[in-house]
Amino acid sequence: MEYNSIKLNNVELMDYMIINDVRRGISTGMTNVTETKVGDGSNLISSNLSSKKIEIDFTLLKDLIATKRIVGKITSSKQLQSIIFSDDPNVFWEVIIDGEIKATEHNNGKYTTGTLTFLVPNGYAESVDTKVLNNDNSGGENGTIINNADNSVSVLINNNGTLPIFPTIKITPTAESGFFGIAGQNVLEIGNPDEADEKRKTKQTTIADFKTQSDFDTNFVDATDLTTSWETNIPPIPNNSKLKWKTDGIRMSTFSQAATWNA
Repeated sequence: MEYNSIKLNNVELMDYMIINDVRRGISTGMTNVTETKVGDGSNLISSNLSSKKIEIDFTLLKDLIATKRIVGKITSSKQLQSIIFSDDPNVFWEVIIDGEIKATEHNNGKYTTGTLTFLVPNGYAESVDTKVLNNDNSGGENGTIINNADNSVSVLINNNGTLPIFPTIKITPTAESGFFGIAGQNVLEIGNPDEADEKRKTKQTTIADFKTQSDFDTNFVDATDLTTSWETNIPPIPNNSKLKWKTDGIRMSTFSQAATWNA
């Protein structure tokens, strides 16, 4: 395999070396825990992906002392670094150098060969891209969004990888709503499913703008327009609790005793 680029944290390794061989293997190893059962075979207790290693054989041809120092500096990070190979540019591996970089000088020091051994702790490669599924590309390679007759939305996400994915979900409501429910393998509920929300609030009120106690004492503004009830379709909610500055921020100093709501 010929490579025209191998980047380690966006540093081009091929600027400093000739690549002779790269060994990434076919798949990540699997660690299995079993227990002996009555009869033949065993019971599988658990299974998880193991770490793996990537090995790169290289040759250094010029400025050997200076180049060795540069390669040592590039690879000696104590943090995980991303490495991307030109034959598979859409994925990256998170790696850290494993052990000493052993090298051998040849022909009285005219060139040096060696091997970089990287540990991949999580054992797998990740996509360099974030895939976005929205109404504009629904029905394409990323998945499908279906607007149901009951005003719910069904989302089918296509996972084109080999491992489970954990999506980031962004919801932009087209109307005022007091409840969102996301049902999948797990269920996430935000808000109150019984809240009708028949009114749209069109007014904002600033009650405070501060970062320090001095800001608070100078800029705190009472919200006098909603002293008895929020604009809502449920019974009036008292807005008679008080705020004060305490220690490092604002705290409730008094609470409404007439109801459980404190606004």
